[in-house]
Amino acid sequence: MDTGIKKTIYSTVNKHKENLISISEFIHQNPELCYEEYKAVSKLTGYLKKEGCVVKERFCGIDTSFISTHTVGNPKYHFAICAEYDALPKIGHACGHNIICTAALGAYLATKITMDKHGIEGKVSLIGTPAEEGGGGKIKIIDNGGFTGVDAAIMVHPTSGTTRIAGRCTTTHSFSIQYKGKSAHAASQPFKGINALDAANLFFNAIGFLRQQVTSDVRLSGCISEGGVATNMIPDNTKIEFSIRCLEENEMASLINRVKNCIEAASLATGCDVTIEEQKGYAARTFSETLGNICRESFEEMGEKLLPDFPDDFGSTDFGNVSQLMPTTNPYFSLNPTRVSLHTPEYEQLAISPISHIAIERSAKAMSQTIIECFTNPSLLDKAINEKKDSSEVNKRPR
Repeated sequence: MDTGIKKTIYSTVNKHKENLISISEFIHQNPELCYEEYKAVSKLTGYLKKEGCVVKERFCGIDTSFISTHTVGNPKYHFAICAEYDALPKIGHACGHNIICTAALGAYLATKITMDKHGIEGKVSLIGTPAEEGGGGKIKIIDNGGFTGVDAAIMVHPTSGTTRIAGRCTTTHSFSIQYKGKSAHAASQPFKGINALDAANLFFNAIGFLRQQVTSDVRLSGCISEGGVATNMIPDNTKIEFSIRCLEENEMASLINRVKNCIEAASLATGCDVTIEEQKGYAARTFSETLGNICRESFEEMGEKLLPDFPDDFGSTDFGNVSQLMPTTNPYFSLNPTRVSLHTPEYEQLAISPISHIAIERSAKAMSQTIIECFTNPSLLDKAINEKKDSSEVNKRPR
């Protein structure tokens, strides 16, 4: 990258750094749950307007979503930066979304100023995406056409251990299963009962056998939420909550059918009736090596140590749904040299510690550099888009 362009990116982020930290602290101190992030949105959009940005609020008809877009020239490509700002129940910003949104804000402002100052053609948007923690805000924005015409996307997320450029993460699918049997006295007339707890146990035994016959990335987990009321009664009603996770989106349909076979086999064997409610979760995250390597180089130039390659993880995110549509990269910035679990009180404190300030600064610079590099060299995005088209070949990747 041209030294002058990089200098503009760095100086713009540095100029806004103290204000970005202040906004991060405000959002951290005022945690809001999914689709209730009114204070966070007001703070972020207020700052954008103060800096002369045009902001569309209630983007895609969602109260706590927004978009700001900047265009120079006749751009070939449109790059989006995603911002998250929702918190968790009881433990606030223990996932560090206050860092995500302020780093995104800094990256957007740096990209906008750099495009203007150096005459770089491109189209960049900052999209405020609420409700990642279970609410699927990005999915609603996708369904309402909010990512139509966007060619690539980027987002940072805090982590611990060593900073990395993320690889895949899991897609999810959940079941609520209810077996209905017939009650009877468990001692005097058990032969008159139909045991719904037997059905639940048979289901989990079948799942146990299934585990050997699936790839190592698959996670099958569940619990019996209702299992009977007394030891001297044949249970006539049991409920199970169950979920599937796997790293490959196009493998999920087969797994769903195999789990359903286990559900129905237990029903058939015991004579219980069964009802199944299903809910699709977040899509699997894919990634662009091309965009990821540009982002990696930017972090390394700032002295940040990164893990090699693109490590997978077994969490889930609605950014995965975005990644199914376009090339994406998702850097994960470490706030602690040893592993600390997200969604804990310990991580909630890390998200406001001095290292969070470095995370905001470096992430903003690296994301902006990644976007500007693609705008000044459009062949990189050509490559990333073609790479995305080839990424459906599951059997070429280790599992």
